[in-house]
Amino acid sequence: MKLIFGANGKLGTDFKELFDSTGEKYIATDKNEVDITNGDFLRAYIKTMHQNYKIDTIINCAAYNDVDKAETEKELCYKVNAEAPANLAMIASEIGATYITYSTDFVFNGMTTNYLYNESTGYTEEDEPHPLSAYARAKYEGELLISQILENPENTSRIYIVRTSWVFGKGSMNFVERIIELSKEKDELKVVDDQVSSPTYSKDLAYFSWELIKKGCESGIYHLTNDGIASKYEEAQYILEKISWKGNLIRAKREELGLLAERPKFSKLSCKKIKEKLGVSIPNWKNAIDRYFKENK
Repeated sequence: MKLIFGANGKLGTDFKELFDSTGEKYIATDKNEVDITNGDFLRAYIKTMHQNYKIDTIINCAAYNDVDKAETEKELCYKVNAEAPANLAMIASEIGATYITYSTDFVFNGMTTNYLYNESTGYTEEDEPHPLSAYARAKYEGELLISQILENPENTSRIYIVRTSWVFGKGSMNFVERIIELSKEKDELKVVDDQVSSPTYSKDLAYFSWELIKKGCESGIYHLTNDGIASKYEEAQYILEKISWKGNLIRAKREELGLLAERPKFSKLSCKKIKEKLGVSIPNWKNAIDRYFKENK
C-alpha cells in the first residue's frame, strides 16, 4: 500500500491519477486530515496505517511553497519543509518502507562556474548548495536531516530526495495558470528574464519518480525536471503564444518587481544521473506545456 501526503496538490493529484491508471493501491491524505508538522501524531498515524494496510511506500508531496511569504513565516516553513520530511524519513525507516520527498533548485545560489545559457549545463547532485532564501534554507536543512538517516547503518529503507524546479500542473495555482489569468485582466505584462531554470510538469515528475521507485534505484539525491532551459519571460512567452494573447509582454528584472525573497539567477538542474539510472529521455518543457494544455484546457 502506498501512502501519499499532500495528495490534493499538483504532484499529489498526479500520483493519484497515475496509481488509478496502474491499479496501485494507495491512501491519500492532505493537510486537512493529517498535520505533518505534529511529529507524535504523524508517527502514530503511520504506524496505525502500516499495521492495518502494510505500507510499503511513503510519498511526501506536502510542502510550503510560498517563497516570499516564507521570509516572514520562517518557523512554519521550516516545520513543513525540513522537520516534517525528516520525520517521515525516520518513520519510513522504522517500518521498512521506501520513502520519496521533494526539494528544489533554489538550494543553489546561481553562482555556478557553469553559467552558460544552453541545455548542456546545470547543477549536478554533487554540487554544493548555497541557499539564498528562508524557503531554500528550509529545504536544504530537510535534505541534511534526511541524509543523516540515510547514513545510519541500521537503515534498510530506500530513501529518495528529488530536487525539481518550476513545477506546474493541475490541483492548485501555478505559473502557467497565473499567466493565463493575468492575460485576461491586462494588456501588458512584466515578467523577469533574469531567472533561468527548467519548467516541470507535475505529471512527468510523478511518472519518473514512480519509475525511480519501481526500479529500486539506490537511495540518495536525484535531479528531475523536464528537459530544456528557459527564463521566466520565455516560459510566459510560450504560454501566451498558445492562447494567442495580443498584449505586450515586457522583459523585467527581479529587482523591479520588489520580490521579498532572493532567488538564484541560474538554477538549471542536470538530470543526467536519473536519465542514466532509468535509461530514459525526459520530454522538453515546451512539450510538457503542450500536453498540459491538451489535457486540462
